[in-house]
This record gives sequence, structure tokens and C-alpha cells, in this order.
Amino acid sequence: MLEFVVCVAGALVMVLEMTGARLMAPHVGTSVIVWTSLIGVMMAFLALGAWLGGRLADRRLSLGILARILLCAGLGAAVTVFLHHTFGARLMKACPNVYVGAVIGAAVYFALPTFFFGMIPPYIVRLRLSDMSRAGADVGRLYALSTAGSIVGTFLGGFVLISFFAGTQILLGIAATTGLLSLIVAAGKKDRAKNAALVLVFYALSFAVGNGCYNIWREGREGFLPTLETPYNTIRLYESKDACNRRVRIVQTDPGKIQSGMYVDDPVALFAEYTRYYAISTALAPKTRRVLMLGGGGYSVPRWLLAGRRNLKDFQLDVVEIDPGMTHLAKKYFHLTEDPRMVITHEDARRFLNSNEKKYSLIFVDVFNSYYTVPFQMGTVEAALAMRRALAPDGILLMNVISAFSGEDGRLYRAIHSAMAQVFPEIHTFAVDMLEPLGAVQNLILLALPKKRPDLAAAFNGNAPDMPEDIRNMLRTRILAPVARDVPPLTDDFAPVERYSRTFARY
Repeated sequence: MLEFVVCVAGALVMVLEMTGARLMAPHVGTSVIVWTSLIGVMMAFLALGAWLGGRLADRRLSLGILARILLCAGLGAAVTVFLHHTFGARLMKACPNVYVGAVIGAAVYFALPTFFFGMIPPYIVRLRLSDMSRAGADVGRLYALSTAGSIVGTFLGGFVLISFFAGTQILLGIAATTGLLSLIVAAGKKDRAKNAALVLVFYALSFAVGNGCYNIWREGREGFLPTLETPYNTIRLYESKDACNRRVRIVQTDPGKIQSGMYVDDPVALFAEYTRYYAISTALAPKTRRVLMLGGGGYSVPRWLLAGRRNLKDFQLDVVEIDPGMTHLAKKYFHLTEDPRMVITHEDARRFLNSNEKKYSLIFVDVFNSYYTVPFQMGTVEAALAMRRALAPDGILLMNVISAFSGEDGRLYRAIHSAMAQVFPEIHTFAVDMLEPLGAVQNLILLALPKKRPDLAAAFNGNAPDMPEDIRNMLRTRILAPVARDVPPLTDDFAPVERYSRTFARY
């Protein structure tokens, strides 16, 4: 029985950790910063729990105390359910620094359950030690079982539970499992089989009740629009109004940040100002037939592209979106419809590029793993080479980067620009918000050409009379200042995107 308990407890700890990153994402984003904070905090409280659990076992040793430790671990997981909804948003308002916020959030959410889970292995080891001649074998067996449980919990949490259940449901499942494990431990031998059956019953009930509570909460908070948890994101939908009082449907994957948006009265119009800059490339290359979009998001750009080329039967659009949940949401709530001219691939953008053999006239890059960092593997010299291979000789690449242009907050953009400049001989930078100083964080559009194009010089200078006025206005936002070469280019071996963007993580 003790072997079973230590194995299950090891699995539950890892399920808790895998779920933890999802619970923190709406408040502090998703990045290595969050994972580092979560792992570090949980390891610290596991160590503290192990230390105190061992001391307690030397002073008071009984199955009843072990049962109470298990019960406290379950109650800690249940408390996290409520802290997740009540504490997270307040935390980031009070603590805009993402490093400090991530550490504090991880501690508040997971200190209690992790501490009690840490007490379980040493306490069980002490209960099992009855013959010192076999102490080494007993300790080794118990820790091997705990580790085996952790392995199962890692795969179970990452591959199964997060894909099919909400984080709230998983936490309630952890609470129910540990609570009922405590009943098994506390009960007499004759009652263990009956209580084992109760574990399964209450485990199912906890998910059912958790699902109901979760749905009630999300309807009350999100105005009957869903909150969707996918293997990659916690996606929230809500509706608002813009400055002109037009209704806008918003996708949010990070705290307080708009990931994508759609005008309810005109689904194919581009809502986000930076997305309108993609029209520069289509204006410079009006005969384009093959387009690659890396990062589908809410699919606002693919909808706009397809709608503007309804009569082009030979037009082909490939969209690479890592999260199938985002595509599902776009189809259900953002008017994304099936089109034989569009092929959607659910895959990491870099992995797609590495195996791609097609050539595209236009490549749009709009990929983020959090609101303040790009996936490092998409801003490196090696990534630039892969994108160059996919681009036709006269093609155009546009990449959206959230960064400043100059100053400390511009290191991320300058590192990406430096990497791209090693592959693309001509690069132009456009500031979406020209009213902001160049040292302010904003959307910067990097336009790269695989060869120098003197025939486009007039257009880039905003002096092309044949261009529509809105395109000429965007072209005039080109930054004429040279890009400082004060940071090295990103490479697959060295890409400190979190360090370069940490000062504007609150953007």
C-alpha cells in the first residue's frame, strides 16, 4: 500500500507542475521565465517539505499522520483553484516586473500543495523501514517508485490531461485523488478495497463538479464567450468596442494583451494596426500567387488575403499555426471558413521551414510564445537561412517584432535584425506608431528582400504615385536611422531573447 501511495504522489506532483504553467499563463505569459520560476519554486518547497517530513517521521510515526499529510496536499491543490481566479490579475497589477511576478505567483499558487507532497516520500520511507539490513533496498525501491510515478505524471499531464481537461478540473482531480488516498491510508485493511473503489468514484465526480464550476465561472467572467485551454495556450475571448464604437471580438492569450481581433460587422477587415502593414508587400508584389503565413493566431490576415483574392483561382496560401485549438476557435468564432486555396498546417514554424521545399513570393512572420518574446528559434541566423530558402528570388518577407528600435528596450529587435542582415542584403524597418520615440516599445515591421531592389527605391521613399494613399502613408513610416550593431545576432546556439526583452515585459 505504501508503495502505491508514493508512486501516485510522485505522479501527482508532476501533473501539478505541468498544469501550473497553464494556470500562470493568463497572468504572466508563457516563456522560459515562467517555467524557471515554477520549477525553482516547486523544487524549493519540495525540499522544505522533505526536510520537515523527515523530522516529523522521527518524532511521530503513524499511518494517521501520513493520511493527514495527504489530505493537506489535496486541500492545497483545491485552494489553488480559487487563488488562480482571484489572485492572478491582482498580482500583475501590483507587480509589473514579470520575473518577480512569476516567482511570487508560483509561490502563492503552489507552495502549499508542493510542500505537503514533499513530506510524503521521507515519511513513507520511515514507515517502511523495519529491518535495517534491508534499509538500502527499501529506500531505493520507494524512491524508484516515486520517480516512476513522476515519469508517468509528466506524460499523463503533458500529453493527455492538459489536452482534454481544464486546469481547474485537473487541480480538483489532484485534490480528490490525494484526499481519497488519505482515506485508504487511514482505513483498516478490510476497508482498503472499498476505499480504493471510492477513489475512482470521487475522482470522476470531482471532474464533473469541476467542469460545472469552471463553466459557470467562465460564463460569468467572459460574457458567455469561451475560455479555451489547449496544449499550448489558455485562450480567452471577449467583446469590446474600439475608439469609433465598433464592436470588436478579441483573442487574448496573455494578461491584458490583444493577440488578435475582428470587427464583428466586417470580419475580413484588419483590426490590429500592425497587420495592415502586410498590405505593403501585396502592393509591392500585386501578382503574388503563393503566400506563406507563419503564425495563424486569430486568422485575421489569412481571411483578409483570401477575401481580397476571391477571383484568383490559382492563389495559394499556406498557414502554419502550432496550436490546433487556435484554428478551432477561429473557425467557430472568427468566420474562418474552408477554402481550397488555403492549407493549414499545425506545426512549429521552424520545423516547417526546416522540411519545406516550396517557394513563396511572400512570407509573413507573426509568431510569439508570449507577449514579450518571440520563439528564439525564429529570430536566429539559421532561421533566416531557412526563410531565405523558402522565398522566391523576387520575394518579400515581413516580420512583426514587438520591441523598441533604439536603447536598451531595442536589443531584441537589433539582435533579430543583425541575424536577418547576415542573410538578406536589403532590410527596411517600419514603425507602426511613428508618434512614439524610437526608444519606445511598439510593433516594428521588418521587411527583408533576398536581393537588392533598386526598382522599389521610390516606393520605400514614399514617392510612388501609383500606390494607394494608405500604402504610401505606411511606407513613410520607414525608419531612416541606421540600426545599431551593439548586440550580436541571435543564433541557435545563443539567443537570449528573454534577457533582451525583460525590461519591457510589462508592455
